[in-house]
Amino acid sequence: MNFRLGRRYPSDKAKRKFKERVKEITRRNQTINVEKLIKKKLNPYVRGWGNYFTQGNGIAFFREMDGWIRRRLRAVQLRSWRKIRKLHRELRRRKYNGELPRLRMTAWRSSLCMPVHVALPNLWFEEAGLCTLVKLYNEKRPQRG
Repeated sequence: MNFRLGRRYPSDKAKRKFKERVKEITRRNQTINVEKLIKKKLNPYVRGWGNYFTQGNGIAFFREMDGWIRRRLRAVQLRSWRKIRKLHRELRRRKYNGELPRLRMTAWRSSLCMPVHVALPNLWFEEAGLCTLVKLYNEKRPQRG
């Protein structure tokens, strides 16, 4: 923990190690059921790291990491689908009105495009049981007033 102006933040080394470990868990070249990956491997690590570091004031970093973790999981899911037609099927199921995208299912940049966010919204990750750092932070430090 770093102390800056009386506030506690995760150190740069702790942040770097967290990102490296999440990258190991969410390797983009694996084809796996994302819900099992979340429950068996990712959640225990995120919950442990988050419970330790929620004592500090790193809410901005936690928000950033939650978004980054969801993007990693979107990339894993795209890779698991393998074919673009599965993405198109999911978009039609969610009543997507725009033009169906043509993108590479293995590219990192594909996980950031809007149709992928429509096919895999944040609510989908909540339903899959993804533990978020912001939620842990709010549980440990409830708002008063």
